[in-house]
Amino acid sequence: MKKLFFLLLLCITPAFITQSKAQSSEPENMRTKKDRDAFDLQEEKRIKAEEAGRKRHQKIQTKKTRKRMKQSKKKSRRVNEPRKEFILFRLFKK
Repeated sequence: MKKLFFLLLLCITPAFITQSKAQSSEPENMRTKKDRDAFDLQEEKRIKAEEAGRKRHQKIQTKKTRKRMKQSKKKSRRVNEPRKEFILFRLFKK
């Protein structure tokens, strides 16, 4: 009895799966295009909001603080840059 039930369930399940896919009103690629467009729009809004926040943060600082921030940014870029290899290694590299 259990084997018969399992076999019946196994045969009917693929029919339900294909039927549910056929019922969707929009093609799948159109749905994904709409999703992509919505995601792109949301991403643009997030980037603009981030930039506006950054500008506001800069604007509310004093002149000395802005200067110090600029110097520390420059210093961190220089420190975090990848260093060049030793001159002899660069010259004799294959």
